[in-house]
Amino acid sequence: MFRRQLLRAATAALAAVLAATGMQVATDTGASAAARTVYYDASRAGEFRTNFDQAAAIWNSRVSNVQLVARTPGNVTIYVDSGWPRAQVTSLGAGRVWMGWTAVNQGYNRTRIATHELGHILGLPDRRTGLCSDLMSGSSAPVSCTNAYPSAAEASRVDQLFAGGLAAAEAPTGTFSWNDGDDISPYVVGGRPATENYPWMVYVSGCTGTLIKANWAVTARHCSTPSSVRVGSIYRNSGGTVVSVVRAVNHPSVDVKLLQLSSSVGYAPAPIPSTSGAVGTATRIIGWGQTCAPRGCGGAPTVAHELDTSIVSDSRCLGINGPYEICTNNTNGNSGACYGDSGGPQVRRINGAWALIGATSRAGNNNSTCATGPSIYVDLPSIRTWINTQVGGLPA
Repeated sequence: MFRRQLLRAATAALAAVLAATGMQVATDTGASAAARTVYYDASRAGEFRTNFDQAAAIWNSRVSNVQLVARTPGNVTIYVDSGWPRAQVTSLGAGRVWMGWTAVNQGYNRTRIATHELGHILGLPDRRTGLCSDLMSGSSAPVSCTNAYPSAAEASRVDQLFAGGLAAAEAPTGTFSWNDGDDISPYVVGGRPATENYPWMVYVSGCTGTLIKANWAVTARHCSTPSSVRVGSIYRNSGGTVVSVVRAVNHPSVDVKLLQLSSSVGYAPAPIPSTSGAVGTATRIIGWGQTCAPRGCGGAPTVAHELDTSIVSDSRCLGINGPYEICTNNTNGNSGACYGDSGGPQVRRINGAWALIGATSRAGNNNSTCATGPSIYVDLPSIRTWINTQVGGLPA
């Protein structure tokens, strides 16, 4: 015991001496012996290096199953550029981070940004709640927010991921931007990780679907009929409720399949309105499709991705069945639906709530590379009467 106390005292004294010269050493942070070390390389971070050192210290004070330690090279490399701050996560605890001057120039707190971006590396997606108390709320919190500490829930999830309490695969990968997603890399063709917990999301093996009644879901006819689906979670392999599928009903002429569930689930279904909307209507598409453009370039992400888009003229989609299908814009010319998004929802805001207007069908330009043109969605309001009959009455 005396030798251990002496060693700790010596380590603390050494840390104090080196800190005075601008150097750091890893000290006992209270982490368990099994804690994983994630090395971060801030040698390219310039004047922001101090902010990332502070961010690492914050995380180390709030979690016990992982510790961030400065080293060159590292598992994560930190850069600076003129864009928005962002993180490119390749796997749990690995990737790249950019401290972007755009947010700094707008007045966002530098250490909050640094801690937020490292949060992505540690397995947290964006959650744009607008709350300063939520570290992962990013730019949805006001510029005046200086909180750089994760909430108890955020810290707990990181500890769960690194302890193996949750599969590491549940940590979302891809590119996450500090702003509202307008700066997302064009290679994330599915948009950004879901920013809301959509209760009507349905994971259909290899495809996506939407809950339209307590015991009915809709997906694409060309998708295989699964034995079960997961309802009520934006994560395809956790959360929500797994329920068996007892029957499938294909629409006779358009790419729609209805799935009858073995029992009702306690999640609010997405309402289908009477009309989908005119050209120019703002919409959102959501799904578990691959997040890179060429066919077969990657698997399905763990967390559903969303993309804000709009309805465009039918003339922009090849082979569209105008009265029964929607031509949906490939935002910025490089973002849109991809393989695995089939059957997934296209929604729009009506009186402040999401309403279901479409189900993903196919590319609108006959190109096997995703997002090179608009996508075609089945216009669900146009077949609402048929759906209503098949499911025994849709919710009001």
